[in-house]
Amino acid sequence: METTNNNSKFQNSKKINLQTNRLLRYSIFGIIYLHQGFIEVFMYVYMALYLIRYNVNLALIGLTIAIGTAPWIFKIFYGILSDRKKIGNWGRRLPYMIIGSFFSALLFFMLIPVNPNAGWLIFAGLIFAANFFNALCDTSTDGLVVDTTTPEKRGTAQSVCWGSKFGGYVIAAIMVGFFVEIFSWALYFLFMGIFLLVSLPFLFISREPPFELSEKFPWKDVKDTFKKRIVIIISLLFIFSEMGLYITLSMLPLYLSLDLGLSIEYVGIIMALGSGGFVVGCAISGPILDRFSRRLSISISLVFLSVMIIIVALIQNLLDALIFVFLAGIAWGFLQIAEMILSMDICKKSISATMFSVYMSILNLGIIIGTGLSGLLVELVGFRMTFIIASLIVLSNLILASLIKDTEDLFCEENEATLLKN
Repeated sequence: METTNNNSKFQNSKKINLQTNRLLRYSIFGIIYLHQGFIEVFMYVYMALYLIRYNVNLALIGLTIAIGTAPWIFKIFYGILSDRKKIGNWGRRLPYMIIGSFFSALLFFMLIPVNPNAGWLIFAGLIFAANFFNALCDTSTDGLVVDTTTPEKRGTAQSVCWGSKFGGYVIAAIMVGFFVEIFSWALYFLFMGIFLLVSLPFLFISREPPFELSEKFPWKDVKDTFKKRIVIIISLLFIFSEMGLYITLSMLPLYLSLDLGLSIEYVGIIMALGSGGFVVGCAISGPILDRFSRRLSISISLVFLSVMIIIVALIQNLLDALIFVFLAGIAWGFLQIAEMILSMDICKKSISATMFSVYMSILNLGIIIGTGLSGLLVELVGFRMTFIIASLIVLSNLILASLIKDTEDLFCEENEATLLKN
């Protein structure tokens, strides 16, 4: 067996143990996920506006976004790397988080002098590379969250992570436009680079828990995980719950604009409120859901979201939309945290980053199916009936939720055997 670290070195280390220091642990999680929110806003909201300013044609704009998104498809391989390859005495998570944050920042600095029209290939290459390092950091952070969080605090940890991510999303969505209007894109890229470096001092003073690793990647553990009936049940729940959710989310802006006749400005405000509701839902749901069994937690979240989707289908005016889309965002946050808690429960610590990446891919499959069906459903039955169908899809997951039991103890023996005492 290969041991990740020498015990005596860790016992004498002056670095702070993340497993026992909650403040430092949550600070790192919050900063890293706040970065994710800022980067996603640039990728999916503002990058197109930046490129059109340089007269980049629409085909290349779409291609640039696709190129920037491509590294995220391969998260499972970053998970395998982080699970299997430690760097010196630093461990298997922190080094990749440091590398990812540093090079993401460096690449944002490198965007400043590039003209994305004349130097489109260079710009697209930098965007691809920045997202590669960002995805590497994100995947390693996912693994660290699982490694350092006890089962009874997983809801709280996920609230910190997702609340920070979408807090960053809301802040950036509001801030970036004003920032660029008052200053310049160059200063924005400079700000982003500096902001991505903020986590480094916290990472350098941290110590992750050491683990014993087998000499080869335990593919058998991955196969054995999916042989467990409960893992299949939860995976199916992920697919169908996200399918119903994203049938609604993908059509919501068009519903507000075309069915309710609201202006683009009001649609933007309402969608921002929905994102704000998601942040609130993420922030408050973890400590609440930690008090209940996993079965009850996911059931509460499914019923809450299903009811809110039906209410959204019945709204009649701007005031209704402002109130109920915000509340629907809170319900979305509850479901997100409940799903993340289950994801953490069914991760073996020896391969936690890999398995967490697999579960995120399963969630993404539900998103792809939902968005693919949404337009067809609207064409066939209209917006409101489409949302009611989506609500019933979400609610139908109660059947799967009723089969969930004792997931927090699924890999307890393995985790205790793998974790070394400091």
